[in-house]
Amino acid sequence: MESEARYIRVGLATLILAALLIGGLFWLAGRSGTKDQERYIVYFRVQSLEGLQINSDVRMQGIKVGKVMDYAILPGEAHKVRVLLQVDARTPVMDGVEAVVSRHLVTGLAAIDLENPPQAQAPLTLVPEGEKYPVIPEGVSQLAKVTDNLEELSKTSQEALDRFNTLLSDRNQRAFAQTLSNLDSVTGDLKKTMPEMQTALVSVQHAADQMDGLGAEARTSLQSTTTQLNAVLGNASATLVSSRATLVRMDQEVTTLSSQVKLTTDLAGQDIQSTAQSLREAGDALKDSGRALSDPARVLFGPNPHGLGPGEEIRK
Repeated sequence: MESEARYIRVGLATLILAALLIGGLFWLAGRSGTKDQERYIVYFRVQSLEGLQINSDVRMQGIKVGKVMDYAILPGEAHKVRVLLQVDARTPVMDGVEAVVSRHLVTGLAAIDLENPPQAQAPLTLVPEGEKYPVIPEGVSQLAKVTDNLEELSKTSQEALDRFNTLLSDRNQRAFAQTLSNLDSVTGDLKKTMPEMQTALVSVQHAADQMDGLGAEARTSLQSTTTQLNAVLGNASATLVSSRATLVRMDQEVTTLSSQVKLTTDLAGQDIQSTAQSLREAGDALKDSGRALSDPARVLFGPNPHGLGPGEEIRK
């Protein structure tokens, strides 16, 4: 009985230790899953997800930083796939990051690369309305860029080929042949007229030499004319100075003469006024004398005794 009890105690202790060990492992796994990992959502619309699986790698700059937790094609939107990513919390997932699908050329397995912008400053923490985790926008893969460039190059090459074919068409070839023929004709005519052109060039050179001599003579004449004009301008300046002085003297003389004329006019006016007064007095005297001489008897014999005196009236 004693041995059985001892076995029971050992078994119970072993079970308790195993339970504690399993609980500790779950606790550590829970802590690492909640604190050391971050989750993000990516919506893929353009890129193909061929080769992408659960637990596919999530990389940044070629280093594995997480894995694909889940993906689902959204109902009603067949070209839109929702992918859930789990990324190491130490990974700098910055605002403006993009998710790009890369595919191994041999195995065909796909992975998701996270590409931060060159000048990223803040981490991606914003959770949009209606979402549980931050959303990383879809980027453009290098393969897609190369494909687009090849398509553009193909289109450009096709346009260049079409233009080249148009250039080498029968019509353009005939026009080019005609142009060569005209050029040959012009070259022949130019060869024939070359001696005449040389003679004309000699004549032009001779005329240029003559013009050079005429230019020297013209410069000499111009210098002589300039000297004469300077002399004339000097004389004209002296004449203007003398004329200005003469005008000043004339102005002074005219002012003096005007003063004298005014004084003479005032004196003449006074004399004329005195003469007019004397003439009025003489006229009054003559008038009185005329009245007296109109009755000579009164002058010789005196007044009529029967006449009326001053102030008297005839009484009726």
